Amino acid sequence: MTNIKCLVCGKYVNENNYNFNNEAFIDKNKKNSIIYCPFCGASSIYFSESREVYNVNPKEFDESTLKIVDHAVKLEVFNGDFYLEAAKMCKSDKVEAMFKSLSNIEYEHAKIHMRLGGFNNKPVLRNMDYSNYDTDEKLLKAASMREEHAVKYYNKYSKEINNEVLSKVFKILRDVEKIHIQLTLDEI
Repeated sequence: MTNIKCLVCGKYVNENNYNFNNEAFIDKNKKNSIIYCPFCGASSIYFSESREVYNVNPKEFDESTLKIVDHAVKLEVFNGDFYLEAAKMCKSDKVEAMFKSLSNIEYEHAKIHMRLGGFNNKPVLRNMDYSNYDTDEKLLKAASMREEHAVKYYNKYSKEINNEVLSKVFKILRDVEKIHIQLTLDEI
């Protein structure tokens, strides 16, 4: 296996990391069959050995687009934070591993948005009280609802932003979130 680069997050996928975050996918990466980026979840159609990572000049964004990207960062950090907490609260080892992997991927999405939006600092969001989610089923339902919200966000704003590359990245990440919906529902 050669080093292949994900054009969405810019990370290299190789034999040492192809199965990283495998718990966040329904179909799993295998050494001889890499179907997703193990870091951001983008489909392997967005891999290349030579092309450059999707990038934009955030100075060309209008105020509305910058605000949308800023909110996308916060959405992904919010979901990443939820998954970290959910991993601590759940009873099942399998669900715990899945939540940890989902957290990693959501934080990677936030990093992608930060890079594209030209933001330097990850937002620190207020701590939430998740004590009402006292069963794995409640945590999984909450996870699914969060992923549905992310899909709706990306669907809506991929049409409103003024940059073709950014719109494409939103659609790619939307497709990753769709997989997460199915993944979380399958565990209920």
